[in-house]
This record gives sequence, C-alpha cells and structure tokens, in this order.
Amino acid sequence: MARQSNGKSLWGRAFSNLWYFFNSLKLTIAVLISLATVSILGTVVEQNKPVEFYLTTYPRFGKLITAVNVDNLFHSWWYTALLLALAVNIIVCTFERFPPKWKSLLNHKQEKFDPKVIERFAHSRSVSVSADAAAVNDRVGRILKKMRFNVVSSVHGGDYFYYAWKGAISRLGSDFTHISLLLMLAGSIIGSYYGYKDYRFIYVGDTVDAPNAEFKIRLDKFWVDQYETGQIKQYNSLITVIDHGKEVLTKQIWVNEPLSYRGIRFYQSDYGMAWDRVDTAYIAPKNIKTGVVGAPVPIKWGATEKIPGTKYSVKVVGYLADFAYDEKTNSVGSISADANNPAVRLEIYNGDKLVASPWIFRNYPGIFPAIPADKGVDLVFATFKPILYSGLSVNKDPGTNVVWAGALVMGVGFIFAFFIFHRRVWVHVRQEGLTTEVKVGGMINKNNILFEKELKRITEFVEKGDRSK
Repeated sequence: MARQSNGKSLWGRAFSNLWYFFNSLKLTIAVLISLATVSILGTVVEQNKPVEFYLTTYPRFGKLITAVNVDNLFHSWWYTALLLALAVNIIVCTFERFPPKWKSLLNHKQEKFDPKVIERFAHSRSVSVSADAAAVNDRVGRILKKMRFNVVSSVHGGDYFYYAWKGAISRLGSDFTHISLLLMLAGSIIGSYYGYKDYRFIYVGDTVDAPNAEFKIRLDKFWVDQYETGQIKQYNSLITVIDHGKEVLTKQIWVNEPLSYRGIRFYQSDYGMAWDRVDTAYIAPKNIKTGVVGAPVPIKWGATEKIPGTKYSVKVVGYLADFAYDEKTNSVGSISADANNPAVRLEIYNGDKLVASPWIFRNYPGIFPAIPADKGVDLVFATFKPILYSGLSVNKDPGTNVVWAGALVMGVGFIFAFFIFHRRVWVHVRQEGLTTEVKVGGMINKNNILFEKELKRITEFVEKGDRSK
C-alpha cells in the first residue's frame, strides 16, 4: 500500500480529510441554508403535477423544473442527499466531542489539589472558624451532602480536601439535541420514501378504497354546522371503516380531528356540490298561453313524479353544473364544478310512453321547449337541492412516530441544557493555630447568581453550623 512520507497511508489520509470535512460548522451552516432555500422553493412551486402543468405555468423554466425534480422536490435524490449530509455532519460532530466529554464526566478523582487553585476561580470564598479542623471538616461534609452534591474527599498531612459536583448531566444536553435531530431526519426520510398524500371525494352512502391499503371507507353522513349569522362553523363527516367486509370502526371527523386506521389518517379537507348529480330537482309546469308558472314539484334523483294539471310524469336522469355543448364532438359536459349554468335532463312520459328527453336550464327557462309537440304546456327548471360531497385528505407517514421520538429527545436535551446547571466545587480545610481556615471555590456553566448563593450557603453553614438556614 502506498504511504506518505509521514507514514500515514493514502486511505488513512483520505479518511482524515473526509472526517475533517464533515466535522465542520461551516458545512452545517451551508447545508441548513441549502435545505431552507430549497424547502421554500418546494412551497412556491406546486408539487406532483403533470408535466404539462409546469410547461404551461412556467414556460421559461418548465423543462428545468421537471429535469431536476423540483416538481417532486422532497422525494428527489439531491434533497435526500442534503438530509444525509446533515445527518453525517451531526454524527461526526457528536463522535468528535462526546468521548472526551463523557470521560471528563466520569473522571472525578481529584482527591488532592493545590489549594491555590481555589483563589483563581471567579467564584471563591474563604472563612476562618474558631474550631478544630475535624469539626469543621464534619460541617463541610454535611452541608455538601445536604445540598445533594456528589463528593470525593481525602486527607493529606492534616488538611482536608473536597471535590464536589452536581448537574453534570447538563453537559449532555447538546448530545441529546444531536440525537433528536438525527431521529427527526430519519423520520423525514422514512416518511418521504414510504409515506404518501392523497385526496378522495366521496358522496353519502358511497364506499371507496383507501389508497394503497386493503380496506375501504364509507361516508354515512355529511353535514355543515353554521353560526346563527349563517356563517359556516365547521363541516363534519361520519366515516365507517370496512376491513375484509366487516365494519370495524365508525367515527365523526372534522377539521383537525382525523380518523386513523392502520397508520393512515383521513382528514376533513373540504366539501362541495356534485357537478353531475342532484338530490332533488324542482320542476314547475308553465302555461304557454298565459305564461303562468305553477308550483314546483320536487323530484328525487332517478325518481318519477306526476306533474299536477298535466298529463305528464317526469323523471330526473341527468344534471350538469355548468352546461356546455361541444359542436365538434356533438357532446355535452360541465366546464366547471360550480353551478354557473345548471341544467337537468328529464325523461317525460305520457302514461308509459316516453315523449321527450330534453335538457332544461335554470338560468334560461323556455329557451328550448321541453315538450315540442305540446303547445299548451311547458316545463321549467325552478331550482334544485344539491348533493354535497366530502373532501378527504389521506395521509400516511410511517416516519411520524420517529419524528415524535426525536421531539421528545430534544425536549429532554433542552431540559438538560437550560434547566440543569453543572456545578463543581473545591474545598480546602486547614488548621491554623486555634482557628481553621476554609477555602471554597468553583465554577458553573451558567447561572452565576445561583452559584454565588450556593457558595454563600456553604460558608455560612461552615461558620454557624446547624444554625444556618
């Protein structure tokens, strides 16, 4: 194997350079900025649309958008590569910093130290007590234990030495945060590749297949709650899950209250009126000679009703919300789902005989006679009662639990980092004639005011014994 002059192999040098590259704060910042930028791009450019959509909506950049997968950005290989780069960066930084930190947390063998080091601390106090060293030493041990410090003590040449600490776990707060970020990234990648988002609209009584699953859902009821002012309060769906022919779950859902089954969530997304069917059409007879329109007759979809004062019965067999006629194909259809030009198709019977099957229009009554052979009576499309559908957003994200686990670990890390403080205290007790001198000092990673109070409590107890508060 080829080696450099310093004895390190080429592979070893390459690994060191790669490790150094990923152990970089600049890399972290660059990746985070890149992820933020492309995530914004992914919200600006609509995702998962047909290719034609991007070519017409973005004529200058449509081909580029589809070529580099901006149309499916969060599933693109390069977005995943950014997530993986951030994950590797976090792992390397954690491994670089955690071992020495962990070793320092476990190493508390400071049985003897130079007393002069206490004077160099930013937080230090000294007191002289008119008592022998053994009695003072007992007070020091009791107050440190009372304050829940971990203590290592020793005696050398008649002097007493104490090293005490607590809250050391706070130093692991950043490591818990790193672990939480890794869990969140893993959950995001899992959800990106193994999850999906879909949409279903469903009419009352209809049953549809759940996407990519072996069960069905049925809409039993849909209704809209309103305020007294008439404004919409919320809309609701009563959904039944049918698994292998058995009804296993029924639940009312509304916005922010989904139904969950086998890892798939059904959210109440929206609702609307059916564009190709109605619940009830109201058809009224019209006297052609006088122009008088009679009372409308409610006719249910697919039902046949007698029109009073005429010899005709009418059946509703078709509906279009926004009627349009295509001369090229000689066909009719709806150019939108909105009721801009509603029309119903009727089957008109005289007894058992079908005499006409016209389209009649709500906005243009009488533009075409419904019964051309009858010069005395016509039919008018007065109004209709729509069929509402429920729009359901369908979401499966198997990485959700992993992300929640990451959030929980991050919460623990924040508690360690911001609400637990690592304190270390050194105490030297030495007999000086008839008095005993006590030096107390130490350091804390944050909250200096708290640490000063604790040092004050220690020295007051040493001076006053059990009379200290």
